[in-house]
Amino acid sequence: MQHMQFHYEYTQKVNKEHLEQISTHLQSEIGELKKSLGLGYETDYAFLNCPADGKALEQVAAVIGQKREHAPTALVVIGIGGSNLGTIAIHQALSGRFYNQSISSPKVYFADTTDPDYINDIRVLVERELKAGNNIILNVISKSGSTTETIANFHVFLELLKKYKPDDYANYVVATTGEGSKLWSLAEQEGFSTLPIPKKLGGRFSVLSPVGLFPLGMLGVNLVQLLSGAQSIIPLCMNEDLLSNPAALSATVLFLHYQQGYNIHDTFLFSVDLESVGKWYRQLMGESVGKEKNKKGEEVNVGMTPTVSIGSADLHSVAQLYLGGPRDKVTTFITVGKSKNDVTVPKIAELKNLVEHIQGKPLAAIMNAIVQGTQAAYKKRDMPFISIGLPEKNAFYIGQLLQLKMIEIVYLAYLLDVNPFDQPNVELYKKETREILANE
Repeated sequence: MQHMQFHYEYTQKVNKEHLEQISTHLQSEIGELKKSLGLGYETDYAFLNCPADGKALEQVAAVIGQKREHAPTALVVIGIGGSNLGTIAIHQALSGRFYNQSISSPKVYFADTTDPDYINDIRVLVERELKAGNNIILNVISKSGSTTETIANFHVFLELLKKYKPDDYANYVVATTGEGSKLWSLAEQEGFSTLPIPKKLGGRFSVLSPVGLFPLGMLGVNLVQLLSGAQSIIPLCMNEDLLSNPAALSATVLFLHYQQGYNIHDTFLFSVDLESVGKWYRQLMGESVGKEKNKKGEEVNVGMTPTVSIGSADLHSVAQLYLGGPRDKVTTFITVGKSKNDVTVPKIAELKNLVEHIQGKPLAAIMNAIVQGTQAAYKKRDMPFISIGLPEKNAFYIGQLLQLKMIEIVYLAYLLDVNPFDQPNVELYKKETREILANE
């Protein structure tokens, strides 16, 4: 297996002197990451150790084996934010949006909101499976074990499961949570299967832990290949030579442009199946670098706003804004070299004059031309961008991509002097919500 291809474009905002200064500044953080590799889950950089955690993989494989014995036709993943965005990203990247329509078993449903209409739609579909005499698996995921939305939805689906499996419902539930949490204690009391989330492992960095590995394994993802891809990119992302370190270089380009007023980072994915990778990254960047205070406790209110665009559809919705609007955006283009399918534009005489030079050409070639044309337009407008090319969409390269992005964000947070592993302001809405519910 090779590595992804990574390129960035210089603009007047980034020059050799800038890169040399940042490279020197980053050396200490690169050193911290290197040290953390030998410390397991004992540091804030715990996520780096997930790809090589053979024990966790064995635990997950054992639970997958147990649950597959029930031949489930549906899996309900009950979680929110870091508890499911990574799973959705990898699953859709590898299996596509129409997985439930094209594959009979197991279907997968993500209960990640308390929108009653959406949750009821899932409940109707799951009950249809149970009425038919089929089995389902509930995977409830919450590190704290007390996430309001997650536990509310767990009530809904556990009640449904108990209705059809009153005597052995516990056999169909997997709780992924922190050891010692209220959910962990309940799982032990009820006899649910449990998978631990390490204490130092933050949710948005947890996709390569049991949080993502169990549901992905149930859906047939090659976990060894996924973890191998993630592990393979780590040495490259700890290279002390900035120009040979894609994670550090990407963070540097983002940081230098942020200093010049480019406060929006658009991830432009030229593959529909990768849209959820963009949404996973949106949380990763938003929660990790969007901070009110720096490490010294000083009020700074920093952060880049992450947006997600899909090629080529969004060239017809926001390209006018990007190319003609405010110069406040840095773009990362993500492309795929080899598609899973070959589709060629048929030669139809009646249509030949509608658009020239497309008949007989593969759609992949047309997409490549669109990518090149878009990047050429960005260059002419002197708009900064980074480009990442995946050789193909498989578990190995998706693992590489997600691991690279997690390390990139750690470097960017270091340059911004903020803690990438906390999210103190998220607690504000949670506190207000709990008070409102208590007083209703």
